[in-house]
Amino acid sequence: MNAMFWQRLHGGSTHFPIVLLLASVAFDFMARPLRDLSLRRGLHAAGLGSAIVGVLGGCGAVVSGLVMTGGHILGDGQEKMHHLFVWPAFSLAFALVAWRLSRREKFSPRYLGLYLAGMSTASALVMGAGYWGGEMLLGAETETDSASALDSAVDENALVSRGHELFLMNCAHCHGGDARGTAEAPNLATRHRSDARIASVVKNGIKGQMPRFNQKLHDEDVRVLIHFLRSLNRGPSGSPQERDAPDEETQRS
Repeated sequence: MNAMFWQRLHGGSTHFPIVLLLASVAFDFMARPLRDLSLRRGLHAAGLGSAIVGVLGGCGAVVSGLVMTGGHILGDGQEKMHHLFVWPAFSLAFALVAWRLSRREKFSPRYLGLYLAGMSTASALVMGAGYWGGEMLLGAETETDSASALDSAVDENALVSRGHELFLMNCAHCHGGDARGTAEAPNLATRHRSDARIASVVKNGIKGQMPRFNQKLHDEDVRVLIHFLRSLNRGPSGSPQERDAPDEETQRS
């Protein structure tokens, strides 16, 4: 069984104790003031049944949680807070259900009052566990988003670095190593063109001024070269400024 199975089992089974323990308390509270014996017994039966199913669902949540954490009882951080609610809630609910089943025919109103107080406490603890479980999920999503953003930044830096290498090999002798131009070619660090215009000029050249590179540079090479140029001429917002100005007539391949 892979990790995804246990995550799905844990996510599904945690809903049972959250909902059913609350329903159990509600059924028993509604039954207490009723004079109709059959209706009262029916509501108490529904309360006990909900509690039993809730505890069984809690068993699934506890077992899958232990598998997911490698058997760690508490952990740390938000996981620790989650478990500080889980263990008392599960233990109390399990003990109360076992007590009620063992004294089913001798469960007096006094015992029922004690049971309801305990089960209400267990329900509150389960909701606390659910809250911290949600915080753990949100924290995991934030970490995933941060990791994705970091990966994107790493990918971008790699493209810029590769583009710089291509620029030094093919363009620097005319435009300068820093792309700020020479007597032979213009400054590209402040020259803003769309990606399509840059690709066209690189591939087709400019008649009488710039050779074409369509035989030397592939489309992927041109793309990473553009990434490098974009890193030089980003506008105030951090995005490349898309302002085309007419160049001399480009050569046709």
